[in-house]
Amino acid sequence: MKFITRLVFVMAPALLAAGMLFAHPGDYHKYSGEQLYMRFCASCHGTSGAGDGPVAEALSTHLPDLREMAVRSGQRFSRDWVYRIVDGRVRIAAHGTREMPVWGTGFYVEYGANADADGKAQAIISELVDYLIAIQQPPLESP
Repeated sequence: MKFITRLVFVMAPALLAAGMLFAHPGDYHKYSGEQLYMRFCASCHGTSGAGDGPVAEALSTHLPDLREMAVRSGQRFSRDWVYRIVDGRVRIAAHGTREMPVWGTGFYVEYGANADADGKAQAIISELVDYLIAIQQPPLESP
């Protein structure tokens, strides 16, 4: 089992990079937050966000239910904190190990690794965070 876990850990970045090639990077900004989530997050976090995606079992870290992030934080959702976790370029010690892909770098490189690319990466990550806000259970009250 350790061999399989290590194989998945070693192969995951290559598979993620290959997966990014199936859509032209210029298209990602047209995706909804849900579409982005299903494309880049659901394999680990599950289609509902429960942490039960097909890859989750092979990971050494238990994946939390993403639908309950606000509940675990006293019914508050820190958009900035979640954004930084998804982006991954700034390490957050409380987030634990770095098994999750560094999506900020991935999108930045995919779009050409320049100032324009950084803006596009930020917009995509913001869409993902908006989707995570939308799936919180119980639903968050509007400000």
